[in-house]
Amino acid sequence: MRDLDDRRVARTRQALLIAFRELVFANGYENVTVLEIVARANVGRSTFYEHFTGKDEILRASMSPFLGVFAACVLAEAPPEPLVPVLDHLWSNRRLTDAIFTGPPRAILARALAQMIEAGLEEMAGQGRMAIPPRLAGIQLAEAQLALVEAWMRGKAHCAPVKLAAAFHATTRAATLVLLAHADALPQAESRNAA
Repeated sequence: MRDLDDRRVARTRQALLIAFRELVFANGYENVTVLEIVARANVGRSTFYEHFTGKDEILRASMSPFLGVFAACVLAEAPPEPLVPVLDHLWSNRRLTDAIFTGPPRAILARALAQMIEAGLEEMAGQGRMAIPPRLAGIQLAEAQLALVEAWMRGKAHCAPVKLAAAFHATTRAATLVLLAHADALPQAESRNAA
């Protein structure tokens, strides 16, 4: 019976995510309400809140598979295998994804990505020091990643997804390693104040 309940919960969550994406792409993030999401998913409002705390959380959940691939570039010595397909998907849907790469949704995505990157940096640093706190480094890396993808999706310069993936990974990894390497170069008094 537990397996059946788990599948039902997963189906409901998936229905909410699909309804949310359809509404955002049709109407824009700011114009979507929880009432519209539950109506489209054909579930009750209380059911929505069993899965998500609100619109911001469902946006993060909807985009976390993509953001997780971006964050994986911090730890991966080679570009993560799904990076090119994720970039291909974003490029193919760039007119739709523009709805979440601007305004309030953009800030939500940046925070979510920064948190994922911060977790990776803490794992990578272990007990060692970083040049700046992992939270600040996560914000820096997330903003750099999103700026590169946004500029590319808006056609500011053409680049094949495979080349963009290589550059995206290389710049993320290089910045990460610099932040870790420069921690040892900090004067002791400075590093104590930063902690």
